[in-house]
Amino acid sequence: MFDAENPDSQLFLSRVFQCLANPNTRKIVELLALGPRSVGEFLQVLDSTETRIKAAMTVLQTVGLVTEGKDRGGTTTVYLLNRMGLNLAQSWLGRVDAIAGDPVKSES
Repeated sequence: MFDAENPDSQLFLSRVFQCLANPNTRKIVELLALGPRSVGEFLQVLDSTETRIKAAMTVLQTVGLVTEGKDRGGTTTVYLLNRMGLNLAQSWLGRVDAIAGDPVKSES
């Protein structure tokens, strides 16, 4: 949960939004929302390189948007969406929404 008084929370939220500012990173997050993926699977759908995808995964792991695991056979590294980072962003957006109020009610 986002804590406006906590500098670590502020920094973490900034890093989440910095990651999501990149269109390729947003696409990776969207793909992971559909299920776990390997680097090879990302290469099939993204116009990128293995090096860039692995670098993106490292950054996404750092901010809590992605975790790493193994496929069912236990041989291939796969990446999974970690809701921690998303929950932090949603918590902050909910806070802003609550502060702003309901514009429909305000206009009445």
